[in-house]
Order: sequence, then C-alpha cells, then structure tokens
Amino acid sequence: MRIVSVHLRNIKSHRDKELVFSPGINVLSGANGSGKSTIFEAIGYALFGVDAKDFVSNAERFLTIGAKRGEIAVVFEPAPGEMYRVTRTVGAAGKWLLAREIGGEFEVEEHANMEETEARIAQLLGLSAGRPLSEQFKLVIGPFQNDFLGPFVIKQPAKRQDAFDEILGIDAWRKTQDKTKVLTSTIKAKVDVLQAEVDSKSEQVAVLPAKEEELALLRAQGESKRTELATKTAELEHATALLATLESKKEAIQAIQQEVQGLEERVESGKNYVSTQQLLVEQSRQAAAVVAASAAGKQGYDAAEAKLKELREQQQQKHQLEKKLADLEREQGSVQAMLDAESRELELARSTMDAERTRLKSDQDALATALAEQKKLETVAAQGLAAAEQSRILFRKLPMHNLETTLPYLNVALSRIEDIDRQISERESVLAGAAPLKAEAEQLAARQLQLEQIQTQRSELAGRRHSLIEGRDKIGAGACPFFQEPCQILQGGDPADLFDARIAALDDEIAALDRKAADLAAQVSTAQQAARELAGVEQVALELTKAGLERTRQEEEFSRNYAQIATPALRAPLEEWLATAGVTGISLAELSGADVELAAAPQQRRSALAQATDAWQGVISKLETALEERVKQAAEPVQECARKLAELSARGEALEQKEREMADAQKKAVLREQSVAQHGARLAALLTEVGARKTEVAAFADVERSLKDAEEELVRFQPARDTYIANQKAAEELGKHQETLEKYQRGLQALATTLAAKQAELAKLVADYRPEQHEAAKNDREQLVMAATRLKSEIGAIAEGVVRLEGETSALRAVAAEIEQKLAAIEKLKEQADLVKFLRNQVFKNVSAQLSERFREEISFRADRIYRSISESDEELLWGENYQIVLKDMVDGNMRERSDDQLSGGQMMSAVVALRLALLQTIGARIAFFDEPTSNLDAERRENLAKAFRAIDVGQEEVTEHWYDQLFLVSHDVSFTEITDQTIQLD
Repeated sequence: MRIVSVHLRNIKSHRDKELVFSPGINVLSGANGSGKSTIFEAIGYALFGVDAKDFVSNAERFLTIGAKRGEIAVVFEPAPGEMYRVTRTVGAAGKWLLAREIGGEFEVEEHANMEETEARIAQLLGLSAGRPLSEQFKLVIGPFQNDFLGPFVIKQPAKRQDAFDEILGIDAWRKTQDKTKVLTSTIKAKVDVLQAEVDSKSEQVAVLPAKEEELALLRAQGESKRTELATKTAELEHATALLATLESKKEAIQAIQQEVQGLEERVESGKNYVSTQQLLVEQSRQAAAVVAASAAGKQGYDAAEAKLKELREQQQQKHQLEKKLADLEREQGSVQAMLDAESRELELARSTMDAERTRLKSDQDALATALAEQKKLETVAAQGLAAAEQSRILFRKLPMHNLETTLPYLNVALSRIEDIDRQISERESVLAGAAPLKAEAEQLAARQLQLEQIQTQRSELAGRRHSLIEGRDKIGAGACPFFQEPCQILQGGDPADLFDARIAALDDEIAALDRKAADLAAQVSTAQQAARELAGVEQVALELTKAGLERTRQEEEFSRNYAQIATPALRAPLEEWLATAGVTGISLAELSGADVELAAAPQQRRSALAQATDAWQGVISKLETALEERVKQAAEPVQECARKLAELSARGEALEQKEREMADAQKKAVLREQSVAQHGARLAALLTEVGARKTEVAAFADVERSLKDAEEELVRFQPARDTYIANQKAAEELGKHQETLEKYQRGLQALATTLAAKQAELAKLVADYRPEQHEAAKNDREQLVMAATRLKSEIGAIAEGVVRLEGETSALRAVAAEIEQKLAAIEKLKEQADLVKFLRNQVFKNVSAQLSERFREEISFRADRIYRSISESDEELLWGENYQIVLKDMVDGNMRERSDDQLSGGQMMSAVVALRLALLQTIGARIAFFDEPTSNLDAERRENLAKAFRAIDVGQEEVTEHWYDQLFLVSHDVSFTEITDQTIQLD
C-alpha cells in the first residue's frame, strides 16, 4: 500500500498545492511555517477521517484565511494495479467521497453514510475495522508533533497503562472488567428485591381458600333473595294498577274543581270590566261636547301663532343688518387710523435713508484704500516665509539624515562579523587536532579485513573441532562406522587419547585466535570512533568554508551601506546647501575626523561609527535650531498681516451688512407706499357699503310694534286652545269604548253558560269517588315498594360482595402465578450471577494483563534491535510493567536498570522512536508518519536513526524485517537526505 499524491486547495498556507510521493522514505523539509505538518494533517483528515478540530481549536482555522471552503484529495494504491482517490471537503456541508480508477477515470463509489466510507477505506488500508481510523492515526500511525512522546512520558502508571491499552486496543477487556464490577451487586440487588416481593406476596395468597368459600355462600344467598323479589314484584304491579285507577279519578275531580273556580273568578272579573267600560263611554260623550264648544278659540290661537312666527323672522333679519352695519363702521375707523400712521412712517423712513446712504459711501472708500495697502505688505512677508520653508525642505532631503536608518544595518553586520570570527576561531582549533584522527581512521579497513580473516580461521578450527568430537563419539566403541567391524587402525588402543590430543591442540589455537580477535575488535572500535569523529571534523571544515563566504558577504554589505553615509558623501551636499540656504554661524570643523577605517576590527569600526554619528548629529541639531529660528522670524510679519487683514475684512462685512439693511429699508418703504394706497381704496368702499346697510335697516322700523300686538292676541286665545287639546283625545275614543263594552257583555254571558255545565260534571264525579279506598291502596303499595327496595338493596350488596370476592380471588390467583414467575426469575438471576463471577474472575481479569504482556514482549523484541541500531550501545530496551521504558546495561559487572527521569532526553527520544516503529509493525500498518523525530537527539543519534530507517526499509536482519511500504518524515536534519527515496522542499 502506498500514497501516490495529495492535492490541497485552500488548506492553511496551501492555496493550491499538489505533492507526489515515491515508495519508501519521503522527507518533507522547509522553514518553520512553510506548512510541513499541514501536509500530514491533511492526509489524516482526508484518508483517515480525523476531525479538523483535532488539529486546530476551530474547524474554520483549517481553511486558508479568507476562504469559505477547502478540499483535500489523496490518491493511494492499496495493491499493485489498483488506484483509489479519497476526497474530503472542509467547510459547510462537507463531503467524504471514495472513488476508484476505472479506465483512466475515477468513479465515485456509492456509500450510504460516512461510517460505510470509513469501513471501506479501512478495508483497503488493511487496518482493523473494530477501531475508528482517526484513533489509529492519532495514536500510532501519525501522532501529532506535540504528542510524539505522548503517553510514553506520563508519570502516573495507571494513566500510562490506560493510554497504551487504548493504543493497543486491549482496553476493552479492562473496561469490561471495570464495568461488570457493579453487575454482580446489581444482580444480587434484583434477587433480594424479588425474594422480598415473593415473601410479602406469600402472606397474601394464604387467605385464598377462605375467600373462595365465602364467595360460594354469597352466591347461594343471592339466588334466594332474587326468588323472593320476584314474588313481591308481582304483588307490587297489581297494587300499582289499582292505585293508578284511584289516582286518575282524584285527579279528574281536582281538575274540574280548578276549572269551576277559574270560571267563577273570570265571571266576577267580567262584571268589573263591563262597569268600567260603561264609565269610559260616558266620559267620552262629555269630552265631545266640550271640544265642540272651544273649536272657534282654537282656530284664533293658531292664526295668531303663525303671524307671531313671521314677525320674529323679520326681527331677526333686522338684528343681522344692524350687526353688519356696526362691523362696517368699526372697520372704517380702523382703516382711517392705519392710513394716517402709515403716511407718517413713510415720510420719516425716506429722510433717514438719505443720510445713511451718504455716510456708507464714505466708509467704503476708506476701507478699499487700507485693504490694497495691506495686501502689498502680505505679499512681501509671504515671499520671505516661503524662502525659509524651502531652505528647511531642502535641508531635510540631505543624505546625512539617512544616518538613523543605515546605522542599524551597519551594527548588525558588525555583530554578525564578530560572531563569524569567533566561530572560525573555534572551528580552526577543532581542525588543528584532525591529523591523529585521520591516521587512526585510515587503519579501519585493514583492521576490519584482518579481523574477518581471524574470524574465518576460527570458524574453520571450530568446524574441525566439532567434527573431531563427533568422530570421537561415534568411534568410541572401537567399531568402524562404515564396515561395521572393529577398527583396524586402533588395534585395541584407546580411541579417546587420539581425539583428545587433537581437540586440545585445536582449543589452544582457537583461544589464541580469540585473543587476537578481541584485540583487533578493540582496535576496530577505536578506528570506527575516529572515523565518526573525522566525519564531524569534515563537517566542521565545510562549515568553516561557509563561514568564510558569509564573512565576505557581510563585509561587502557593510562597505555598501557605509558608502551611503561616509563623511565625503554627506559633506559635499551639505556644503552645497549651506552656500544657498543663507544660514550663518555654522562650523563643520568637527566633521574632519568623522570617518571609519574599513579594514579595522569590528569593535574599532563600531566605536568610529558612534563618534562619526555623534559629530553629524551635533551639526544636524545646530542646523535644525537655526532653521527653526529663521522660519519663526519669517512667519511673524505674515501673521501680523493676516491679523490686520482679518480686521479689515470684519469692517468690510459690517459695511456690507449696513448696505443690506438699507436695501431692506428701501423695500419696506415701497411696501409701505403700496399699503397706503390699499388703505385709501378700502376706506372709500366702506363708506359706500355703510350707506347701503342703513337704507336696509330703515325698512324694518315697525317690526317691534307689530310683534307686541301679535303676542297680546295669542294670550287672549290661550284658554280656549288649552281646553280643546285637553278633551280632544277622549272625544275621539267614544266609538272605540262603545265597541269594547258590547264585546265584554257578550263574553260574560258565555262564561256563565260554561260555569253551569262544569258544576254539573263535578257533582257526578264526586259521587263515584271513595277517599278511604284510595288511602288503603296507597298504604298497600308503599309496603310492597319498601319490601322490594329492601330486597334489591340486599341483592346489590350480595352482588357487590360477589364481585369483590371474585376480584380478590382473581388477584390472589394472579399473585400466586406472579410468585411462581419471580421464583423462576430468581433462579435465572442466580445462574447469571455465577456466570458473571466466573467471567470476571477467570476471563476479564486475566485477558487484559496477558494481552499486554504478550504485546510488550513482541514489541520489546523488535524495539530493542531498533534502539541498539540508533544508539549503538549495549543497552537493552525493555517495555516493562505499566508500559514503563527501561534500559538495562552492565556497569562494573552488575546489571543496571534505568527508567523515566534517569534517562536523558536523547535516550528517551531514541527509545520512543524505536517503540513507535515496533508498534506500527505490530498493528500491521504499511505507512507511517514521523513529525520531527530527531528532537533532543545529538548528531550521532540522528545519523544512526537515519541509518535505522534505511535498514528497516531494506529489511536488514540485525534491525528488523521490512514491514512498511512508505515512511513520511518531517525533519530539518541533513542526515535524512542521504537515506531518503525522495526529499520534498516546501517554500
């Protein structure tokens, strides 16, 4: 399996970046902030489903600044010839799509949800589907840079064990052990609850037989009572029928009696109505006679009232005319007064405007003369100020002002030159002692060849010794192994003497070779150490050359920057400016020694720069003071002219205001003339209208006298009119009252006839009715009703008892069945408790520890070989109890163990790298990511780590077999450039 390429669009610093990877080891290199870790994060996000919030606090920060949506596409090859592309978007409504290459095109596979997509990718990667891909990536395959040491450096054993159990996927057994801890107590609690319920319900079931016997007795009593009730019901029906007949007779008599009584009351009331109506007829006849007598007076009153109404309307018209006449006379007086006042004001305004116009003309002429004179003075002062300002502007453009900006660059260059000189001195001292190392390193090849020859000789001698021992064992009995007969060579001698002598001689030779091999091994180790140190010295020589080039570049940069602020380059423009600026009293003598020797030492040049800068700063300060004073003096006349011009401008504005006021007064005079003419015309019209109104008022002179005569006549006819109106209604109702009287008389006669018939019918009914018989029938029925009611009540009580007992017995039977069920449940729970106890004590308790020990043994075996290759030491790496990193070695013949704080940073990082590589191999991962794995490692360990990676890549047996298809590294170390299959440099 290998990752072919990754394409990032709008992901952090990568707006549109595509990288292609090769099989084997790929190294990503670049400056800090170039987005190296982002490449791995993007692969984890797209290929392994890691949440963006695991990389950044907010998912939006995973996007490029300003972008709303990003996309990551990873092309990978799970098997030769099979190509897949997984695409995942970042932003709103993100998608996770898997596509397979078919015919040169990628076709998206249909998945129901993201979980199905993740399972499919896990299958293609050959990883376990039992754990989320994101967890496998974060914990083992591609731990983040800040989490590389992660759980390895957790101090608390319990927390460290929890973390690695989760990484290895065996925490489920321990979690099951912990979670089932409460299961036993829960089952026991359920059993106790069920047993308590059974005990309490058993007491209830004990009364079931007594309840059943009581139920049978109540049912027999109910049958007896129902028979008796049937008999009483039949008797009650007969009594009820007889009582109903008597009741109907009594009700008929009562009804007739009520009708007779009602008719008698109606007859009496009819008589009263007839007498009252006769009285009303007589009153209407008298009122008709009174109305006829007062009819003439009523007509006279109506005629006087109409005349009075007409005269009052004429009186109202007269009042209106008089009011209009008074209004016109008041308006005439007002218009006359206004006309007189307007004429006086007009005359006064004309005389005042003539005097003001003469005085305003004189003031305007004087102001124009003063303003022209002041403008000339302002022009002269402004020219002087402009000259002073121009001199200051030209002064600020002089090159000597670049001192402040150029000086920091010079000081930085001098500091860098000093550092380089110090480094060159240190490296030259290192190179001085390289000759012995070179001589020792040159002996390495010869010594290794000699050691191999000795080891070859020893192997041959060991083979011969083994053959002799085997021959001695076979021929020890004196028989020839080929001919199966006594050996003719020995001829009865002891075969052991012959073989022992030769074996002893070989042992002596082998011991001598071992001694030579030990001496040569020590010499080879010394030569190897010298070769490694010589490689470091060569690196120092290379760095020394680079430092010389860097010093030359810094000197060139210093010379280039200093040329811009050297005294000759600054003095010439200054003298040229002084010749035209008009500034006097400035001496440049102090600048004569302000120069820097470029060949001097950095510290001397720094002191000379400081002195030159101080001298120039003094000159600049004096010139700025002189220029400021000159500009200040030139600005004073300009300010004085501006003040006087402002005063003249204020006078001009005042004169303009007076001129506007005179124009307004002229407009008002014209308006007043128009008003005088309007008032004269209005006065003439009012005189004409007043005369007309007086003529109209004279026509109504006799209205008051006629009105008084009409009111007297109305009072004279008032009594006759009142009498007519008072009797008019009664006279008009005479015919109606007569008709009603006849109607009442006919109705009274009909009521008398009906009353006689009802009285005869009542006498007949009373003769056929016996009250004592009715009372006896009523008493008999009441007795029967009471007896039937009592029996029904008793039967109902018995029925309620039967229902109650049936419910109780049914409930008790249900309780008995429930007790049986609970007893069965108790037995089942006890079986479950035994099973849980067995699983916790025999399975869950031991599996986690056994798996942990198995994994630690396997991983320790692989990690130890990798660690020895990285550290090149005889230390043994173990992954101990609670996943503690332990290093073992021999010190003075004793076994020494170190862990945690006893390990250096380089030892811890080397051990973690070895364990992580072994972990990856154990879980079956074919790809891995290492972000800055060389932290805390010295140069030798970094180089060894690079060699270990390459050894794994080619599958050297002394390190480990080849297990990965691709390995991705982020590192600034040049050691990895020699072992990588591809180096990707990011800007």
